[in-house]
Amino acid sequence: MNPPNAVEVNRLLKRNYSILIRGFLLRLVIFGALCATPVVLAKTGTWDSPVLAVLSVAGILGFVLMAYRFPFALLSLRRCGMVLKEYPLEFRSGMTKKSESRTKYGTVFTVRVKADERGRSPLMRAVDALERHRWPEGAEGGVWFAGDLPFGGVVVVPHSETLLVVRPQDWDKFAPEREQADADRVEKAKRTRLAQRVR
Repeated sequence: MNPPNAVEVNRLLKRNYSILIRGFLLRLVIFGALCATPVVLAKTGTWDSPVLAVLSVAGILGFVLMAYRFPFALLSLRRCGMVLKEYPLEFRSGMTKKSESRTKYGTVFTVRVKADERGRSPLMRAVDALERHRWPEGAEGGVWFAGDLPFGGVVVVPHSETLLVVRPQDWDKFAPEREQADADRVEKAKRTRLAQRVR
């Protein structure tokens, strides 16, 4: 299977940005309606009920959550773009989910990305770049990996065109490998922000 070329990678990134923006606008309309409807109904005297206050609170909480998570999704997509431009894509025969947990950033999956080389399929933490909670369809059938294993990288799931930011589950275990990495590898990891321990 040939890796996606530069044009396909750019299209993939644009598609994910488009999904993110569309989702943001849709939520903007929904939460705006939740906030505005009680005000309109109360002013017109159409409906006067405590339920209206609940709708307003739901709309406000939705805006707060959206304002909190949207910037993280933008940063994740930006990081994916940097990694995909710096590192070549390597095909891996599959990715399996071992566990998952909900966090304030979205769902964190513990995964194993299969590799032909023995000992190079450690457990990784994976987060959907768009902060979504669902497991990407088709991941078990094969994925593309771009990055440097001790630092992490990006997984591209071809079937669903999902982007996942991945890191070693046991970050400290790979500390010796990161310390022994040559200057070019370290510089590339810093340039793509893989060298930073986040989340």
